[in-house]
Order: sequence, then C-alpha cells, then structure tokens
Amino acid sequence: MIHQKEFYFIRHGQTDHNLKGLHTDHFDIPLNERGRQQASDIERIVTSLPIQSVCFSPLKRAKETKEIITSKLQAPHYEIADLTECTGAVWLEMNRLGYDALSKAQGPVQAFLQQAKNGINQALLQPGPVLVVAHGGIHWALCCWMKVEHEWAIDNCVPVHFFLRPDKRWSAKKLS
Repeated sequence: MIHQKEFYFIRHGQTDHNLKGLHTDHFDIPLNERGRQQASDIERIVTSLPIQSVCFSPLKRAKETKEIITSKLQAPHYEIADLTECTGAVWLEMNRLGYDALSKAQGPVQAFLQQAKNGINQALLQPGPVLVVAHGGIHWALCCWMKVEHEWAIDNCVPVHFFLRPDKRWSAKKLS
C-alpha cells in the first residue's frame, strides 16, 4: 500500500536517449539542452506549489532536473535510491502487462514494482506535500500501485499532482 498523502511528481527533463527513443537501462546520463529548457520552463509552476520536501532519484538526469526546478524553493532535499529507473527490459515488460502488471508480474518486474513502492513510501515519510523527481518507470509503477486512471506514460517535465479523492481512491492531474 502507498501512504495516503498527496504529492507532486515530475519526470526528469529530456535526454539524448529519450530523444532517440532508447530504453537504456541504468546509464547515468545528463539532460540535453532541451531537457534543461523544459525544467526551466516549469520552475514557476513548481515554486507556486506548497512543497515542503523534495525527494529525487540519484541518477544525473533527475538530480539535474531537481536542481533547476527547485532553485527558488526553501525545502529540504532527500536522495532516495529506490526512485531509480527500471531497466529497458522491465519497462517493455511492464508495458506489455499493462493494468494487470501487479497481478501478473514476476521476477525483475515484480522487484521493480516493489522498489518503486518502497521509494515513494520513503518519500512520503517526509513533511508534505512532497515533490518527487524521478523517472517514467517510477511514474508508471506508482500509477499501477495506486490504480490511477491517468496517463501512465508521461512526457518529460510534466508536473503531476497525486491526491486522494473523497472516496479515498487515488487520482492524478497534470499541471500546466
């Protein structure tokens, strides 16, 4: 179960590998110029949010995005290893399984889904609302765990607000 506490999520800015459509396992690659511009473009949105803590993946692209979008925030930052991206093979298998991933996943996919749940729960232990800066695979896994009716595969640097509806079910909304 995911801790029931609202949070914001941003997938890192574009990298050259994203641009080329490569699913590159755990290469620790930086943002490209477009990715840095994407992060800069959403900084005003991020600074307008009631963020109390920032949690992020240890990979360069997430850290660089976090640095750009939070440069004006006065909130503590926490690096969380379990917010690291999945491998390309896991990503492809999660997409193949779709909405049934939790019930049908095995091996590396199940391990990644558990990792993502652990990562978000570690983040949600911090004072909130929390901003999470991570990866597309983490976003996908969270939507799976929370059974969110939302676009599971999101573009780079799209802020998403995850919140509980009155019926205690998760919902998500892209911010612009």
